[in-house]
Amino acid sequence: MKQDFLNYIQETFEFSVSEMTEFSCALSRPLWKTLRVNTHKISVEAFKKLAGNHGWTLRETPLWNNMFYIDREDTSLALGHTLEHIAGYFYVQELAASSSPFYMSEDVRDDTEYLILDMSASPGGKTTQLAEYYPNSLIVANEIDKSRMRQLHENTDRLWAKNVFVTNYDGRYFGNFPEMFDKILLDAPCSGEGTAYKTDDALKYWNLKNIKRIAKLQFQLLEHAFISLKVWGELVYSTCTLNRLENEEILNKLTDKYGEYFRIISLSDDLSNPLVRAWPHKNNTGWFFVAKLVKKESVPDVKISKKIQKNTQWFEKLSNTSEKLVKEFLSQNFDLTLSGKFFTYRDEVYYSEKYDETLWENFFLFKCGVKIWKIEGGEFIPNFFLGTHFKIFEANSFEVTENTLHALFKWEEVASEKPDGYYQIYQWKVMAWIVKIKWGMMKSLLESRFMRK
Repeated sequence: MKQDFLNYIQETFEFSVSEMTEFSCALSRPLWKTLRVNTHKISVEAFKKLAGNHGWTLRETPLWNNMFYIDREDTSLALGHTLEHIAGYFYVQELAASSSPFYMSEDVRDDTEYLILDMSASPGGKTTQLAEYYPNSLIVANEIDKSRMRQLHENTDRLWAKNVFVTNYDGRYFGNFPEMFDKILLDAPCSGEGTAYKTDDALKYWNLKNIKRIAKLQFQLLEHAFISLKVWGELVYSTCTLNRLENEEILNKLTDKYGEYFRIISLSDDLSNPLVRAWPHKNNTGWFFVAKLVKKESVPDVKISKKIQKNTQWFEKLSNTSEKLVKEFLSQNFDLTLSGKFFTYRDEVYYSEKYDETLWENFFLFKCGVKIWKIEGGEFIPNFFLGTHFKIFEANSFEVTENTLHALFKWEEVASEKPDGYYQIYQWKVMAWIVKIKWGMMKSLLESRFMRK
C-alpha cells in the first residue's frame, strides 16, 4: 500500500491511529458479493424463489429494494456463468457502485417521460439501473471509449433496457446542447482508488499530480453536464474515489462559477454534510462519493466550446414492409404484439418503446434500444433474448428440464418431438427464452460469445 495515499487520508480526514489501522486492513478485505435483480424481466419475489431452488441465500442491503447480498455454498460456477445471469435476470454489481442511480431516483420508480443522459456509461450497470427506475424515459448512454462499448451493448441487450440509446462522444460535447436533458448522471472517470479491493494497481502509482490532472477533466465534464441540464433538472456527480480533490473540490469549483444557478440536494440525514461517501471500513463496500444538485435558473451567455458534428446515421428506421414482417412473425408464432419503434442496422433489427426525433437529428447513434435479431432471406429470425423479457407466451411455449437448459447453453442440440419452428421454452414459469426446432432437433439461439464451455 502506497504510504503517500495513507498519509493523505489520515491528514485530510483526521483519522485516529486506530481508525487508520481499520481503514488499511479494510483495503484488502474481500467484499460481500452483491447482485441486482433485473425487474425488467422478473419480480423480486419470483427471483427469491428461483434463488431458493438453487440454494442461494439472499440478504437485504442498505440500498434499494432490488439489491441483495448473496451467499452460495457451491461456488464452483461463477455467478456470471449461471443461466440466470446470462439470460439477464440479475446483474452482478458492487453495492457502492449502484449508489448513484439509487440517490438520483431516491429508490422510487418514476413513470414520467424524461430525457436522461448517462454521460460515462460503460459497462452498463448504472445505465440499466436507470432504465428500471425510469421505464418511460429515453436514456442516452454515452461512452467515449469504443473498446468498452461492446460490453455496454451486451448488457443493455441482456437486461432488456429497451429505452436506451448509445452514443460515443467526449462527454464535454454535450455542452453544445444547453438545457436538453431532464436528468444527468455523471459517474466521472477518476483515479480509481475505489478499486483497491480488487488490485493494488490503482494505488501503486497514486500521486497528487496525477489526481490534479484527472480533476481538471472532471470539472470540465461536470460543467458541460450542468450546461446541458434543463432548469429544475437534477444532476448526480459520482466517483469511486475518496480524496477531496476529485469530489468536494470539483463541486466547489462549480459553485464558484455557477453557484447562483443551482443548489445541492442533501443525500444525508446530517444536514451539515449533504454528500455521501462510502468507506471500506465503515460500509464494507467499495469506495464511492455521490453528490446531487438541481438547476434553479438558466445560465446566461453560455459559450459553446466545440463544433457541432453533422451526423449521417448508420441506423435506419425499419421500413413499413420489414416492420410488418417482424410484427406478423411475432403475432403468428407467439401471439405477441410489440407497439414501439423498430430500427435496423446491417439487417439487424432493434426495438425500443421510446423515440425522440431531436435525438435522432442531433446525435450519431451506435445503438437504438435492444437487438431482437435480424431479417435474412425475407424472413425475420428472433434471438435468444427476445423470449427472456416477457411472461410466458400464449402460443408455442413449453417447459423443459434443467438438463435440457444446460445442454442448450453449451450449444448442444436436443431431440424434440415438436414440429419445426420457433418456440419459447421456460422453467418454473419464471425463466424463459427462444429456441429453434428443425428436423426434430432443438437448438439454442444464444450467440456464441455467451455460450457456456
